[in-house]
Order: sequence, then C-alpha cells, then structure tokens
Amino acid sequence: MKRLLVFISFLILGCGPDPIPVPQPVVLLAPSNLNACNTATRVNDFERQVRFQWTAALNAESYELVVENSLSREPTTMETTILTESITLPSGAPYQWYVVSKSLLTDVTGKSTVWQFYLEGNPEASHLPFPAILLEPLDEEEVSLSGANTFTFKWKGVDLDDDIISYDLYMGLTEIELIKERDGIGTSQSSLELNSDTIYFWQVVTMDSEGNQSYSEIFQFRTL
Repeated sequence: MKRLLVFISFLILGCGPDPIPVPQPVVLLAPSNLNACNTATRVNDFERQVRFQWTAALNAESYELVVENSLSREPTTMETTILTESITLPSGAPYQWYVVSKSLLTDVTGKSTVWQFYLEGNPEASHLPFPAILLEPLDEEEVSLSGANTFTFKWKGVDLDDDIISYDLYMGLTEIELIKERDGIGTSQSSLELNSDTIYFWQVVTMDSEGNQSYSEIFQFRTL
C-alpha cells in the first residue's frame, strides 16, 4: 500500500507545470568599464550621443537600459527589444549603466553588472574621479567583527587622471543620516569599531588634486 501511495504521489508531482524560465543577466559590451568614452557622437558643445551595446540574455524578451549621471544621480531609462540603443547625455561627467532583462512570463528580472565610464567633453579638462566601488562589505551582507569589534572597510578608486589624493568614509544607522567617520584616508581601506547585531549604512567620497569629488553608492550591511 505504501509503495502504491508513493507511486501515485510521484505521478502527481511529476505531472505538475514546468517552472517558468527566469531571464538571465546580459553581458555589457560598450562603452567599456572605467574608461573615457571618446567615441560618442558630438551633438553640440555640451552633449554627446552614446551608443550602448550588450549581449542577448537567455529567457529574455525585452531589456531596460538604465544610465545614471554619477554627479546628479539623475537616471535615464529606455525600454527596448534589441541589443543596442543610443542616448544623448551631457558631456564632461562620469556615468554608470546597467541593463535589466525582462520576460512577459514572469516578474522576475535579471540585472547585469554595473559599469562606469567618463563621457568626454573638453579633452583638456580635468576628469572627475569615478565613484568608489565598494568591495567590503557588500550591499546587504552580514559580517562578523574581529575580537576588538572592528571591521575593515575596503573599496576601489579610479580616476583617469590618476590624481586621487584621499577618501572620506561615511557611516550611519540610516541612509539619510550618514556621519563622516574618517577623512583624508590615503589608502583604499579603513577600520572602524562597530556594535554587534546592528544595521549600518556606508559610503565613500573620493577627492582628487583638482578639488573634484565623487560619491559612491550607499551600501547597507548587518553586523553579527
């Protein structure tokens, strides 16, 4: 009798609907990551038309291209079914971009990695530093503190002029109330004493020799 019940259960489960395929992330192609975009088409003295390209994603029927000005935080989005789109953007600023893969069969999406580029304006002007790439801790990560209740924050800074002089590290218990915990950091890491079982937010500000600044994303993490 038990064998019969097991066999019937197997038939019921085996005849269920097939899972809905989930859209996979695309691979970004151009403009390349952490470089100057100097192949954009000139529109006028202040704007350039940038062509974005990426690969096809498995199980995706459409894509959402998201381009964000790293200074103003103003996003530009475009829905498309092809693998390349052109957008006119203000020149002389750093940007970040990514692509979201979508399907009509599910609300689940696939997000690509985030790339950054600098849209050239006046070629003789100083480049603003790219926003720092936060490495440790990652967004929504749970981290263990050392014996002295400290944690070492790590990030990566990039400037096309190679003239980054320092970083400021901001921390807070909410995203809108960040406090400068360390300033004038000469390396791409810094340690802080933290409380256990606490949710924190952190951000890094990059400064170059010309007085230009850039602000990283704000990441959230929890201490154990």
